[in-house]
Amino acid sequence: MNRTFSLLTAVIVAAASTSAVAQVRLPVIFPLGRSQPAPPPPGMPPVGMNTPEVLQSDLIVKAGTDTVYFPARGAILDSNARATLTAQARWLLANPYMNARLEGHGGADDSRDFALAIGDKRANAVRDFLILQGIAPNRISVISWGKERPGTMRIGTSVVATGPRVRTVVVPAPAPFAPPPVPGQ
Repeated sequence: MNRTFSLLTAVIVAAASTSAVAQVRLPVIFPLGRSQPAPPPPGMPPVGMNTPEVLQSDLIVKAGTDTVYFPARGAILDSNARATLTAQARWLLANPYMNARLEGHGGADDSRDFALAIGDKRANAVRDFLILQGIAPNRISVISWGKERPGTMRIGTSVVATGPRVRTVVVPAPAPFAPPPVPGQ
């Protein structure tokens, strides 16, 4: 009888191991103690990196500068400008939650109307280059200040006026559209 019981047990174990019944493993959940804040959604800036000043500084550090200079009456990008804009495009591609405002400037010697027109032409040349680098057109806005906002640059101990240029300004992307509240709630 003991031998029959052993043989019966062996048959049951063999049948159970060859059956098509799948075993379900439940995940092990470890308590965290205190509640943890939810991580930011993908594509959002890390905490502390969401102020425009910090992001503008980050662009300058990563791209070398936020300004591209032009000859006195020109609007053509030279090799230095293309290198700077390529670095700016890499930064914008790495930060999809940010937009760029391109501010075109004319020279101090230009007439008011010509400075506005050439500033717009320069900013659009920069915009076209950034679009060719893969930046979505809806992330870029263009404005021309003409000669209304002269810039300065420090060289050693002296301050020099800057003229024909386009400055890239980091602008946070607008918040996504929120649906209107439902009446009665």
